[in-house]
Amino acid sequence: MVAALLVATASFVRGLSGTFAGASDPNTALLLSKVAERDVVRSTAAAGLASLVKASVPGVELASDEIHMGTSMVVPGYDGERAGFVRGVTPSAYELHGALTLVEGTLPGPGEVAIGRLVARQLDVPESALAIGNSLTLEGSEHRISGRFVAPGTTLEAEVWTPLVPLRGLTQRDDSSVVFVRLADEKARKRLRLFCDRRLDLELDMVMSADYYGELVAYFGPIQRMAWMLAALIAVAALLGGANAAAASVQDRIQELAALRAIGFSTGALALSLCVEALVVAAFGAVLGLFLARLLLTGGAVRLAMSAFELRIDPQAVLIGFLGALILALAAVAPAALRLARLPIAAALSED
Repeated sequence: MVAALLVATASFVRGLSGTFAGASDPNTALLLSKVAERDVVRSTAAAGLASLVKASVPGVELASDEIHMGTSMVVPGYDGERAGFVRGVTPSAYELHGALTLVEGTLPGPGEVAIGRLVARQLDVPESALAIGNSLTLEGSEHRISGRFVAPGTTLEAEVWTPLVPLRGLTQRDDSSVVFVRLADEKARKRLRLFCDRRLDLELDMVMSADYYGELVAYFGPIQRMAWMLAALIAVAALLGGANAAAASVQDRIQELAALRAIGFSTGALALSLCVEALVVAAFGAVLGLFLARLLLTGGAVRLAMSAFELRIDPQAVLIGFLGALILALAAVAPAALRLARLPIAAALSED
């Protein structure tokens, strides 16, 4: 169980950090409103800013106006509103966000949406409820689901995408939230920075996507540390329980072990045998725990606010779980082995 817990914790932490890190691109910059303090949902950017940037800054390969917003969604046949994340995009967004791949259906047109692979889990509905051709209500308007996309290792998979202009009409806004810009080289990055500094009327804050998503990872750092602390507390409880079981096992065999010492076996050899015994038992339990974690966690997703991410059970997480179980086993048997080494042979033979 300790191995399964460590794998679950490692997959949670690595999935959370890897999701944001996977969405970053070293050649992509975000243009946000300065007053938004790098919050893409609160940010506002002038409509048509993407076209202005592309025309004004040499080295800009692609630019995409986008609206990012959290909203309530209604899935027909299921009671209540459900919180979700919507992104209004232009056609260039599908080229700019290279991690995204349409795997079913078509790109959305007016009155349509494309949904990410994890949207059903985020909305807590079955996959069949969001099948191609079904409807999804957002901002009081019913939209047909036209396509389904994947974007492994990014936050995009928990989003609903729809054309930008119709979404502006639904939300009664004439601006965008952010402009994503793909840059050709370092010179283009400097030119874009200069453009933002000169155009004071636009009040733009330029941030590279690697820095932006890195800040998001740091923002969720306390959650990751709390997960590790919880795992550590449970591991300590398991350690104390294992130490008690090892002490009881040695006590039951104290006379046998003392007899082995009396006929010439060294305390080091007996301690090694206890460690090997503990490692064999721990390895068996760790393999069982890893199998259980694999069975229960594979394909699992965690909802986080208006987003979701998939648990990442990779070799690193498995290694953490397996080695953690072995280290705890050695730590648990150490007090019993130390007591055996310090106890005089005559005293050990006379114990009941």
